[in-house]
Amino acid sequence: MLKNIIFTVALIASVQHVTSQKINNPVLPGVADAGVIKFNGEYYVGGVFTKGSFYRSKDLVNWSGPQHVFSMNNDWATKFGIGDEQIHANDINYINGLFHMYWSVNYWGKDRNVIHIGHAVSPNITGPFAEPDKTSWLDNRIDPKLFIDDDGKLYLYMVKFTEGNTIWVRPMKDPQTFEGEPSYVFSSLPNTWETLDNRVEEGPWVMKYRNRYYLMYNTNHTATEWGNYALGVAEAASPLGFNHGNKYPYPVVQSNQWDLDEKYVDLLKFQNNGDYLYVTEKPGEKWNGKNFNAADWQSGKAGFGNLVIPNSTTRKVQTLWQSDNLWIRKTFVFNMSAAGNLALRIHHDGPTKVYINGQAIYESDSNNYAMIPLDQNTKQSLNNGENVLAISCIKGRHSAFLDVSLFDMKGDVTDDILITPGQPNIVHGPNGFDWWLVYMANKNKERRGQFINQVHFFDKTMYVDGVTSGNTIGYHAAPSMPTFGDLFDDSLSLRKKWQVESGSWQIMGGELQQLNNTSSRSFIKSTAAVNYLFEVNIKIGGGNSAKVGIYAYYKSKQDWLKISLNRQTMSCQYELMQNGKSQTRSFSLPKGFNFKAYHKISSYKNAAGFTVRIDDLPAPGSDVIKTGFAQAGLPGIFTENAKAFFDGIIYTIGWDEFDGTITGWQSTTKGKNSWSVSSQGLNQSNATGEQKVFKGDNLLAYDFNVQIKNNSDQGSAGMYAMYAGEGDYIKAGFDYQRKSLVISGMINNKAIEEKVISLETMQPVYADMTYSDFLEKHFSFKVPVYLNALKLNKNGYLKKDTLIDKIYDKVDIWYHDHDKWLPLKYKLAESDHPLFDKIVFDQIKADELKFTNKQASDHNIYIYKLWANEVFKQSYNLRVVKMGTRILFFVDGKHVYELKQTMPASGVGLYTNNSTASFNGITLHDLK
Repeated sequence: MLKNIIFTVALIASVQHVTSQKINNPVLPGVADAGVIKFNGEYYVGGVFTKGSFYRSKDLVNWSGPQHVFSMNNDWATKFGIGDEQIHANDINYINGLFHMYWSVNYWGKDRNVIHIGHAVSPNITGPFAEPDKTSWLDNRIDPKLFIDDDGKLYLYMVKFTEGNTIWVRPMKDPQTFEGEPSYVFSSLPNTWETLDNRVEEGPWVMKYRNRYYLMYNTNHTATEWGNYALGVAEAASPLGFNHGNKYPYPVVQSNQWDLDEKYVDLLKFQNNGDYLYVTEKPGEKWNGKNFNAADWQSGKAGFGNLVIPNSTTRKVQTLWQSDNLWIRKTFVFNMSAAGNLALRIHHDGPTKVYINGQAIYESDSNNYAMIPLDQNTKQSLNNGENVLAISCIKGRHSAFLDVSLFDMKGDVTDDILITPGQPNIVHGPNGFDWWLVYMANKNKERRGQFINQVHFFDKTMYVDGVTSGNTIGYHAAPSMPTFGDLFDDSLSLRKKWQVESGSWQIMGGELQQLNNTSSRSFIKSTAAVNYLFEVNIKIGGGNSAKVGIYAYYKSKQDWLKISLNRQTMSCQYELMQNGKSQTRSFSLPKGFNFKAYHKISSYKNAAGFTVRIDDLPAPGSDVIKTGFAQAGLPGIFTENAKAFFDGIIYTIGWDEFDGTITGWQSTTKGKNSWSVSSQGLNQSNATGEQKVFKGDNLLAYDFNVQIKNNSDQGSAGMYAMYAGEGDYIKAGFDYQRKSLVISGMINNKAIEEKVISLETMQPVYADMTYSDFLEKHFSFKVPVYLNALKLNKNGYLKKDTLIDKIYDKVDIWYHDHDKWLPLKYKLAESDHPLFDKIVFDQIKADELKFTNKQASDHNIYIYKLWANEVFKQSYNLRVVKMGTRILFFVDGKHVYELKQTMPASGVGLYTNNSTASFNGITLHDLK
């Protein structure tokens, strides 16, 4: 525990910083390698440290439990005395009325090793689960993940111990029977961010979205002693198509300390060759003051410790410390006028006290690993010139370690130390539209816990807003709720939330029940909409001629659409009444479809089209129903000749569209319509004047996201962040002449002040190993980028301690533009960080950079990760979050501006001005 912090936090946020709204991660402390499932509108998680129990949540933030659901009882683990504490890395799936749980036993015993994957089943999510086969495990070795493709085929991904930990996949005939041999997927690539310490690739999670397959995985060693665990992503066209070539070249979720040392200067590391003075015997009086004579002290580099862990970033021992006590001093020069916010990063195993110029600024009586912001009083105690940092430290109970840094954060503020993100699960949020990553990580010195962060797709490229804690600056809001939702935990919700038209309905045991065998129907009480998702979990209670389902849309007796499960015909049935004329289509359900179990029917209405899924798979036959229902309506539920149960019902206004599925946008531009839909999305082909389209139900609050690509390198392209009429709108667009994001508009027929926001930023870029080899490194950009400067890390690959002088002279540098490789003509510039050489050049437009070793015999890796100064790009992801009195603007996931303004309910739009452009990956959902 921290005994005393003598200084306080001084946070001076920019006027553009978002009003604080954050997830207080971890949301579930003390749970590590875990699996997550959403069932009947609620989430369940189980894994390491839960000992066969599940926690439960309605919103991914607040968890109850644990509730015990499973104990191993088999001949391959428990007979050797291995207990429930070895139930690791759960993966939970619901298939046709049966829950399938896979888990790892990862037991390294004195007399035997038991490292296998097990399988258990239960008809209830809360168990008890039982193993169908108690005689043998399912497969070797760890981290199972069952993926069910849209065609119903099953694939079990797992980790085997070949060339380190490697990921394999095996097709399955059914959830407990393999069909075919295992196939190698990939391992960690040497000489990349994936092998900062050990050869590890594990924790696979596979999903399909927008016709692409994504495999998220962990790499490097999981232990905090290394601190290098991180998450990567591979993207493929099929579930068996993952390989090294389609991995993203960069970590998608990483420790927030990885870039910290490169973004900010450590005032201690680069002065006096990074040396500290130290002794292990108690020094004389005033040892911590400026004038103390320490000429006879030894010299060494931080960190100090008694255990060397090769390639660790959290416990990097550079000076051995074997005694019980340690005193260190460091003289450093401080420039008061040039410095910004200061932060002390300290990592110690035992009682520690820190002084600056003899003044105590920090004290802890136990271990700690944290970032401590220095308040203004402490900063003012520093001299404009030479200063002394002094630390006394006692060995911890089991080990000795001390490391310290003092960062100049400039205008930024400190965060918690967030490391080792891993064991991913990606699930839909409570509203059914947005995606959330549920994963483990460490915060400061705390035990591992479950974190959540939102997953976005920039068209089809996965991006994660994390890792974050409650102290992370910016807008990191908790999952939003559906426009309408009912878990039937409140017996009064039937009266408050439902318009019952017929039938005998009651709420009992957390379910909505319809109790008679006649026809019945009930509609939600909510706002009618043109675009929405309606999701219902249904179980038929009895009757061979039973038919139960949903009204995917209801406008009047003359216009409606019903989707049902028909027990008599063993089919999924569509009944369409349009302008008083009816038609019915039936499609056979899979053989063995269990009508006595819960099944989820999802209907997504986008303009006049309906996409139907059953149990998260495309409905049989035609899963897209085209109608003439382009107007607003409301959904509901019904039964015919059946008793039935309903649970976990949501209705969320919004849409999610991409490529050729984009629809419903209405042009208001006079003349020939220049807007069209193709596999590239929504395209606008007229490069003259302003062209605009609009869509959406009028909402007070929403989240709107689109990928915008300017195809003509001129004019501007963007969105109407809100549109309630020609006198009430807000526009945000990418202006190619000004190479900026420009925000403008009118409120109550009065123009708001135009805001021009530069998007120039220094971005980390990793070598693309698809095209790189030992002699040259390629850095690919998904879209052409305007660049004018590069920062090259003088440590070279893996951040070796010896700085390489003139690292830019070790390589020839090229850039690729318009199908040509051209030499980069640059000059050396003053670097703002001693770790980097900085080169500048006349602005270029490039889709790739290439660094080639000047000597063919020189196989050293000089440039693997660089920082590129992006002035502008051909394509950006633009997102707005409208909340009634303010709009937040995000570009490529980063918050760039907040407009505070009271605004009416509105729809949204897209526009171009003297340019042609493409818009893709468009999502909008109501915010509740």
